[in-house]
Parts: sequence; structure tokens; C-alpha cells
Amino acid sequence: MNKNIDFYYKDDSTNRKVLYSLSLVWNIISCRLDALLSKYELNISKFNILMIIKHIGGNEGIQQNEISKRLLVTPSNITKLLDKLEKDCLITRNAKENDRRVNLIKITDKASKLLDDIWPVYIKETDKITENLKTNDIENLENILRHWLSNKK
Repeated sequence: MNKNIDFYYKDDSTNRKVLYSLSLVWNIISCRLDALLSKYELNISKFNILMIIKHIGGNEGIQQNEISKRLLVTPSNITKLLDKLEKDCLITRNAKENDRRVNLIKITDKASKLLDDIWPVYIKETDKITENLKTNDIENLENILRHWLSNKK
């Protein structure tokens, strides 16, 4: 264990140790990815929204509340993020044909190209973040986290 973080673990329950470790890992990941994405005038939230719109919404688009559910973001926060993405010409909002109360969010060609440009660099950065872990450890960790998440209510 890293001596810089040992004092957080002293005399604590295993549950809290796990949660604290996950928090530290997320902090490392988010700092590294935010630094990378800032070069493209994005942050993790905007990047994830664009990825959901592109890969889940596809050509048909996706409803705003569906994006909110997938990212666990409140409707008001998702509205603010979408406003910014629309201002930057990265998304469009159009009323659904048979229900004008529902907006379908679609990705623009500009955003799609931006994601295509970012993706190879993003992959390299995520590989660097996990480079000190053995393949077997990564697979075990992924299985543990999937199991944990699939059993959460």
C-alpha cells in the first residue's frame, strides 16, 4: 500500500477501505481524463453525454431523460450541459414527431468527428491509467465490480 494513503486506512472497516480506495481511483481517473478532454474543450460529463447520444441514440436520437438516467444526472443538470453542447454546435434538439413535449437529442457531424478524433487518444490514456495492473487483476476487478453493480438496487 502507498504510504501516502496508509493513514486513511488505519483502524477502519474493510467496507470503508474499499469505498475510499474507489474514491481515490475515481479521482485519479477523472483528473487524468479531464486534463486530456480539456484539450478538446470538453470535460468527462460532456464527453459521456456525446458518447451516449452517438452510440445509443444513433440516427434516431435519444430523449433527454434517457441521457439523464444513464449518467445518473439530475434533469436540471443535464439541461444545463445540453444547453452548452447545443451552443457549441455539438448537438441538436428536435421535437419528437408524435409528441412535441419530448425532445430528441442528436449529435452533429462536428461532434461525431470530434469524438472520432478523441477516441484513439482516449484509449491510450485509459491504457496508461491501468498500465501498472496485470491483465488478470484487471479482469478480476472488472468481474467484481460488474457483480457488485448488477446486485445494487
